[in-house]
Amino acid sequence: MDGLDAITARVTGSTTIPDLLDASFDAFEVIRQMARACEDQVPELFAAFMVAATTAAEGRNALNDAPSLPPARSSPTPPLTVSLADDADNVADGLAELAALLAQRLHEPAALADDRDACEWAAQAATGIHQILSRDTDETAAR
Repeated sequence: MDGLDAITARVTGSTTIPDLLDASFDAFEVIRQMARACEDQVPELFAAFMVAATTAAEGRNALNDAPSLPPARSSPTPPLTVSLADDADNVADGLAELAALLAQRLHEPAALADDRDACEWAAQAATGIHQILSRDTDETAAR
């Protein structure tokens, strides 16, 4: 799960709005790709991973409307290292944590008029992903 660690570090370490938006865009893509890679590993988590992947695409697309998103990708999306050896529950936990971080960080620039709407939509998507994949919510209590 090296890609997850790398993107988490980028989101955490972003100090400017363009850097945060760029890292968040990539984080949503990492969540989408990792959820898709894990969706067939545990039948009980299939729907959760499918919804998380779709919601991640929505969050990523919401950031396309942010004027401060750099037009050129500043860094490539981290390579994914999800394998069958990775426990799908651990991946879900890691993605839920990343989504919670995204929701928190995307609320920080929400006061900026130009990026407010895009950040709010993306933060809502991140919150949704966290709720879908987190073990502490009622929706996933059956996990």
